[in-house]
Amino acid sequence: MWPKRRPSSRSSRLGGSLAPESPVPRTRRGSDYANAPTSEDSVRLSIPLPRWRWVILTISLATVFAAAMVVLNSPLLEIRSVAIHGTENVSRESVAQLSGLRGEHILLSNLSEARERILTQPLIADVTIDRVWPNGVRITVQERTPWAGWEAGGRAWAIDAEGVVLEGFDPPANSVTVRQVSSLPAIRAGTHVDLEAIDLIRRLIGVQQPHNGPRVLGFEWALKTGLTVITQHGRVTFGGADGFDFKYSVWEELELEAQRRGEPLLIADLRFGTRPSVEIGLGLGRAVRILEP
Repeated sequence: MWPKRRPSSRSSRLGGSLAPESPVPRTRRGSDYANAPTSEDSVRLSIPLPRWRWVILTISLATVFAAAMVVLNSPLLEIRSVAIHGTENVSRESVAQLSGLRGEHILLSNLSEARERILTQPLIADVTIDRVWPNGVRITVQERTPWAGWEAGGRAWAIDAEGVVLEGFDPPANSVTVRQVSSLPAIRAGTHVDLEAIDLIRRLIGVQQPHNGPRVLGFEWALKTGLTVITQHGRVTFGGADGFDFKYSVWEELELEAQRRGEPLLIADLRFGTRPSVEIGLGLGRAVRILEP
């Protein structure tokens, strides 16, 4: 019989619960040593690049720079084609001249500045400019269109929805007409009329006159008093667009009160908040009553 193998002293001390420690595999041991840097690698990293490599790098950078300069100065990239779209009343050539892009380099041209120059034309509301490679641009124009009439100094001007005075247009038929009764400001093509008055007119058109109230005939505007609504019976001064909902509700109440009395609302100045100046009566100088709620 073979003699029994006695456990090692290490396994005996641990109670025999642990297996004897296995040796490190050769492959792992070899890879660990292979990844470790050597003194030869350290020396190799400190060696500078050969001179011929620096020469190649310098030549490459110079070539790239020269190619870039050739591209930037190439006449093939000069803007030759300027296509204009969306114009009806403005000449295309005038838009192209305002842009100043013809002959500019397509990469170096400032499209934002060109857009600002085109917008100085009063009949143009908006414009977009796109590059068309390799040597063109496309300009798309949005022209202003008449929206209402503005009478000043004995002349009827057409204005667009932003209040810009348009040259060479008549006010649209059956559109709103505002009569400026003050001499200032002077009205000329390209200027803006009172923007608050435009906003107020838009709101009044949206809600129209009060229920069963007199028909609105037109509007008047003055530098000091603002906008006044002209009705069949009288004048209702709103001033500005601030507090519109409150002013309109007061106008409705005054029209109802006038109807209850059977008399027309001649004058209502709604600029004074809760204390409007009001005249209700059958005619100027007759049965005129002033109410100050």
